[in-house]
Amino acid sequence: MKDCPASEFGCTCNRCAVDRDDDLEALKQFNRASYSLAMSLIFLAAVLGVLAAGFWNANRVQELVAHERNV
Repeated sequence: MKDCPASEFGCTCNRCAVDRDDDLEALKQFNRASYSLAMSLIFLAAVLGVLAAGFWNANRVQELVAHERNV
């Protein structure tokens, strides 16, 4: 890890010497997993919406055919 740029001016806090990539790795994995889950749920909702529209349309056609046979 690089030295803290503030150490040139007498800073001795050592906050800059912490490797922050390890802290962010878990967050990266969580973001990747949550994004994948969200996209999967959106895809599932779209597929179910198309199926529901198809079933509703099939039911409507069946009602029209039954009505024509009874007339």
